[in-house]
This record gives sequence, structure tokens and C-alpha cells, in this order.
Amino acid sequence: IGTCTGIYVLLFCQARHIPTEKLKLILHTERDSKTRMISKIAIEILLPPKFPEKYREHLIRVAGECSVKKHLENPPLFDIYTKIVSIQP
Repeated sequence: IGTCTGIYVLLFCQARHIPTEKLKLILHTERDSKTRMISKIAIEILLPPKFPEKYREHLIRVAGECSVKKHLENPPLFDIYTKIVSIQP
């Protein structure tokens, strides 16, 4: 999810000619102590001091459009099965 979000952020900045050298994304997770499953994911986007203020809120919205995030919010059904195949010489 971090990589996906990073790509969305990168493309947003590139389209506006905003330098990305000082940008950094940090993924924070919280786990449920009983199930040991991740219960919360936070993505912190660290911006350089000269990042244009007018784009900050829009950058958050763009980062939220990540397709991995959308799949986690609306998970697909999983179908797991086996199949025997013949080995051809």
C-alpha cells in the first residue's frame, strides 16, 4: 500500500513540477491484540518546507485514491482451489 500511495503522490507532484527529492511516506500500523490482525493503517506524508500549501489537501485526496487502499476498503472474494495437471515431457 505504501508503494501504491507513493506512485500516486509522485505522479501528482510530477504533473505540477513539484520536486519530490525531500518527500517521504511512512506507513504506521496498529494491530488488534487478540486477532493479531492489522486494525488501522496510517500513511504519513512528510513534505519539505517549500511544498506549496495550496496542494496539501489535494495531495491527501490523491493519496487516498490508491487502488490497493480501495481494494482493502472493499475486499474481493477469494477462491482458493487445487488443480491436478499432467507433466508433459
